[in-house]
Amino acid sequence: MIKLKIKLLTFNGAPAFEKESAPERIEKLLPADSFEIVDSEDPDILFFLTGGSEKNGIESVKEGKLYFLVGSEMGNAYASATEVKSYLDNYAIENRLLGEEDPLTPSALEKLYRVKCAAEMLKGKRVGLIGNISEWLVNSGVSADSLRDLYGIELVKIDWAEVDHFSKFEPSSEFIGMFSGRGADDLNNSARVHTMLSETISKHKLDAVTVECFPMVQREGVTACLSLAMFNNDGFPAGCEGDLTAAFGMMVCRELTGVVPWIANVNRVQEGGSMFSHCTIAPGFLSDYSVTTHYETGKGNAIAGRFREDIVTIFRFDRELKRAFIAVAPVIGRPSKATACRTQIEVLLSPEDVNTLKESPLGNHHLIYPGDCSEMLNTFCRLKGVSIV
Repeated sequence: MIKLKIKLLTFNGAPAFEKESAPERIEKLLPADSFEIVDSEDPDILFFLTGGSEKNGIESVKEGKLYFLVGSEMGNAYASATEVKSYLDNYAIENRLLGEEDPLTPSALEKLYRVKCAAEMLKGKRVGLIGNISEWLVNSGVSADSLRDLYGIELVKIDWAEVDHFSKFEPSSEFIGMFSGRGADDLNNSARVHTMLSETISKHKLDAVTVECFPMVQREGVTACLSLAMFNNDGFPAGCEGDLTAAFGMMVCRELTGVVPWIANVNRVQEGGSMFSHCTIAPGFLSDYSVTTHYETGKGNAIAGRFREDIVTIFRFDRELKRAFIAVAPVIGRPSKATACRTQIEVLLSPEDVNTLKESPLGNHHLIYPGDCSEMLNTFCRLKGVSIV
């Protein structure tokens, strides 16, 4: 079981009783089964019990790691933690300072625990790329080495020639049950695509998938949009256009929150309102929706719906998985323009976020989470050494 490693810090020669009550104090901040007190092992949390413990604190840290510093208002513990924070800041070592008595501290530590668990859960996951990365996604490829070396994720490449034609599969009854009565005349081929993808996922033991869907649309007039939407709705990360940066971000968000975000195009960025859209949104994100055709081709099936939530987190990783954009914004509009993908939202980004997306975007597809998960994402990035643009 994953546990946060906590090192207790006192001044040299402090009496033993200074540490004796520490476990009980920590259990007011964290469940007992989520942490362990360590001495020589590399800690996640430096727990300051007294003043004069600064030197012992800095001897426990190293570059490239995130540390949470917790200090009490008693015994000059917080004062020591403050001094150590300034030292870490000087050396650009990621850290966060918390007060033991601060009512927000238990929530912050609980998020750290969840983030550490999520990072550990990514190890050994398998993401499938069916087909290739779409040719227009010139900055959205991620190397197998980056996925493996940085996060322990295995990339499984599956050529379309290895996948049986969708017509050989039975239509998924669960798929028909979810999308029937929503305006589409015939869902059978899309339901066969869902069975095809489900069996491919099972055959290759995948934990996530991204699909180069346009060749099938162009050749057969059949889309994967509804299938991908259903996978995401069920908590299985499923991206389109072979976008591996998006698939990775979906996997991260799934482990952090239990929710798979919506992959969306950037249609407009300006201070008065920025617009995002795509055809593969999970039905659970919508208050109402219909099944229509895919935007770019006018073929197959796709979702057009009204986004439910009023606040979103918008984020994206870069192709090296070393930088990320994260923003929280209110939803100010739910347009239905004929000139963009079927489900659309308009959000009010801060001037700083507008400038970042205009001047130094990390790519087109961004992930939309319904609600505010920015603290979790920021903590994950700090833990993994990912810089926020």
